Amino acid sequence: MPKYSLDELDNRLGQFLDPELPVRPTSDVNVALQVANLLESKGYSFRLKDMCPNSLSECLWRASFTNDEAEFAAENSQSAIAIGTAALAALESAEVI
Repeated sequence: MPKYSLDELDNRLGQFLDPELPVRPTSDVNVALQVANLLESKGYSFRLKDMCPNSLSECLWRASFTNDEAEFAAENSQSAIAIGTAALAALESAEVI
């Protein structure tokens, strides 16, 4: 998955989810979870995992969406960005099919 700026990521998500897309989904985990709910309503399963659960100084989140046998995942130190990136991968893949 290519790396996007936060504005690019938000805009690309908007291309797929507008007008359902919350404002600035990569800015806050609560808003990003609304994106996850939208994808779940489209048949995806969602999972968010703390990859450094015992660390007080390290932070890494892994978001994944699965549909049928395909998994779309992303990791980032900010959970909202991980969710947005994984969601975009799933949405772009569905568009190709």
